[in-house]
Amino acid sequence: MKAVWYERTGPAHAVLAVGEIPTPEAGAGEVRIKLAASGVNPADCYRRRGDIPMEFPRVIPDSDGAGTVDQTGPGVSPEWLGQRVWLYNGQRGRASGTAAEYIALDTGLIAPLPDNTAFDAGACLGIPCMTAHRCLFADGPIAGQTVLVTGGAGAVGHYAVQLAKWAGAYVIATVSSAAKAQQAVGAGADIVS
Repeated sequence: MKAVWYERTGPAHAVLAVGEIPTPEAGAGEVRIKLAASGVNPADCYRRRGDIPMEFPRVIPDSDGAGTVDQTGPGVSPEWLGQRVWLYNGQRGRASGTAAEYIALDTGLIAPLPDNTAFDAGACLGIPCMTAHRCLFADGPIAGQTVLVTGGAGAVGHYAVQLAKWAGAYVIATVSSAAKAQQAVGAGADIVS
């Protein structure tokens, strides 16, 4: 399969390589996903830059992604075959992330992706959306409360605005430009500053 990887840390232009490597096989409790999109998160860049020590001699970057299950491993229901999915933490604690044509991953790190959701949108759900959800709901329901979202047009902030609004909160978002204000309002913010 084609993949992107690095074997030392540093600036992207200096350390990223593209080439062919063996295609992974789904192990016990895993599925193999033919990736259609890969999401890049700040932590992925920190690892590649060297801010987080390399755990493996070769790293395929990126933790989030989306695609179609094309193989199931032992102990996994064949009903997963052909399913559109989004995934998260693909590269966390492993050498192989989503900057490749395929990834084999535990079924606990995947979720169905509706047919009407584009793969690129699915690849953006993982870490940013889950972070927003955790920040909003860790202490219980927020219906009827006022929620302040700083950076309401950023990856996490954009999801936080949407989730808070859907949960029945009054949402105030901060942004740094008029264009970002439009994004926050489009996501559902009641007030943007």
